[in-house]
Amino acid sequence: MDDTRREILNNIRRKKRVKRLRQAIIIAVICSILLPTILCVVLFNRINTLERKINQLAAGNSSSQEQAELIEKNLYYQAEDYSSSLEESEQNSYNKEEISAATKQGDIAASENTAGIFATKADNKAIDSNYAAGAETTEKPSGSNTSTKNTGKEITENQGSNIRTDEVKVSEKDRKKYAGKEVYLTFDDGPSSNTSEILDLLAEYQVKATFFVIGKTDEQSQELYRRIVEEGHSIGMHSYSHDYKQIYKSQKAFETDYKQIKKLIYDTTGVMTDLYRFPGGSGNTVSGADMSIFIRFLGKEKVNYYDWNVASGDATGVNYSPEQLSENVLEGIADHSRSIVLLHDTDKKGNTVTSLKTLLSTLTQCDAKLLKLDNTVKPIQQVRSSSSELNNK
Repeated sequence: MDDTRREILNNIRRKKRVKRLRQAIIIAVICSILLPTILCVVLFNRINTLERKINQLAAGNSSSQEQAELIEKNLYYQAEDYSSSLEESEQNSYNKEEISAATKQGDIAASENTAGIFATKADNKAIDSNYAAGAETTEKPSGSNTSTKNTGKEITENQGSNIRTDEVKVSEKDRKKYAGKEVYLTFDDGPSSNTSEILDLLAEYQVKATFFVIGKTDEQSQELYRRIVEEGHSIGMHSYSHDYKQIYKSQKAFETDYKQIKKLIYDTTGVMTDLYRFPGGSGNTVSGADMSIFIRFLGKEKVNYYDWNVASGDATGVNYSPEQLSENVLEGIADHSRSIVLLHDTDKKGNTVTSLKTLLSTLTQCDAKLLKLDNTVKPIQQVRSSSSELNNK
């Protein structure tokens, strides 16, 4: 009896052990299946997460690259550094009392000066024709100035001999790159202590350019205004004060500034210019104003405004060497069939003047067309309006 009972108990224990063993085996099998599955799911999720992050980083990189390209592109339209513009505007602007006095004085004298101005203008045309014909000029007309002492006969002799000691060596590849390109060199913010040297270099290479000037009433500046015109260059308006906060304060403020610079140029040179360049360009983000207001005003005045598609970088706050400045311009010109080039004419732009020697030598040797702006030239504009487009011939 006891043996039977003992055997039954042993069987029960054995069955329990087998059952526990079976359960352990089942659990082990399930774990061996589930764990890899769970690990696969976790890894899959991690991989997906990493892929999303990689895509985001790639998109961020692409966006950053696009932004960098956009910033680089906007260099052409916002190349005037605001801090330097403010610094230079302090040197170039006049207080309101001086502006008001100069304007009133000009209004009183305008009628008296008109006949003399147009006589001067006629003489200037004669001078321009003499330059074009290569004739020697020994007399200065009335209204001319002492700053022209390096032009006249000396310019004619340079044009005739066409000999330069500092010619840049140009490769055949460069000749093909620039041959036939239309290039409009424009100088902003003058006149300055560098203007005479710029004019001398332009005369040496027989090149015409465009000067977007600001308001200066000292005798030397007025002589330079006249010299620009007398030597056949285009003169345009770049505001009177070059003070962003004042010019773009309102339409009335802009109109007042516009009339002051237009009157100053006319009273000094006899030229009623219809060329304008906005300080900072038409697409500037510095003014904080709606530029379309000022664009519409210029449209009503039948005045063309010109931005640029090539910039030397001489007003970006980066201290480029003369070689780098000329290279910046040449690289930009190579990318366009028609280039309006932004350069600056202020007292601090000595490197710009030096860079002109390489620039002019290269372009003239490559038979690029170096031209001046006038109202028949289709503008390059960052911000356009229907009124400006009507003038695009």
